[in-house]
Amino acid sequence: MSARVLLRCPRGDEAASPTPVTVPIPDAVRCTHCGDVHALAPASVNAQGGLQGCTACGHPELYTQKDFPRSLGIAIVVLAAVLAPFTYYASLGVAALVDALLYHFAPNVVLCYVCRSEHRGFPPTPKHPRFDREIEERLKFGDRAVMGKPMRQGGTAGAPEPEH
Repeated sequence: MSARVLLRCPRGDEAASPTPVTVPIPDAVRCTHCGDVHALAPASVNAQGGLQGCTACGHPELYTQKDFPRSLGIAIVVLAAVLAPFTYYASLGVAALVDALLYHFAPNVVLCYVCRSEHRGFPPTPKHPRFDREIEERLKFGDRAVMGKPMRQGGTAGAPEPEH
């Protein structure tokens, strides 16, 4: 699978379908929702094809999560809970096993803290850590953040996992 990026509409419409972009990253792209042309940051991809920052907004802080639809995971748990009394609660164990298998085999997706663009299919190095609430707080609230920690030099590329 080739690397690709799904860009969220910068006007903030969450219902808008994302604009797909493939590698090599162009200098600009036309939004499929609003029709505006938006500049991209192709320099965020290093020489080996890894992500140093967001290709949509250029911000250096990204996080990794499993690329799996949450609604399907919730549906599996709800179905297991509904069937639990009729299966002597074995359905809960089966749901846990299915969840573990899906987690193991689901690919990773890298997301931007600022614009929520999704980066798929890029090389795993440099590795970006999982979601860190402290980074989110600092970016969302700035100086008013209670938990926010200072930005790492160079962003999250190759950074350690959060302590919590």
